[in-house]
Amino acid sequence: MSATTITFINAPAFAPASGAFLVDAAAAVRSFFARAKAALAQSAESRERAYEEAYLSESVDRYDLEFRMRELARANPQPYWMTGLGR
Repeated sequence: MSATTITFINAPAFAPASGAFLVDAAAAVRSFFARAKAALAQSAESRERAYEEAYLSESVDRYDLEFRMRELARANPQPYWMTGLGR
């Protein structure tokens, strides 16, 4: 019989993560949770109000402002008792 030699590679299949990788991963996780917290802290009403204020601030004159205000009022109808016209 012939002698065959079997050579095993002693390198592991996956090398352990380096310290820099773990620091970067932890920073990414902290950043994700910070952004999620900021998004949840801002309510839907405040985001909508900020959008409407930005839209109204783009008006060029009084007539454009009034048109935009009517446009927003038509897009978000309110009950008659909230408009002040039901008296």
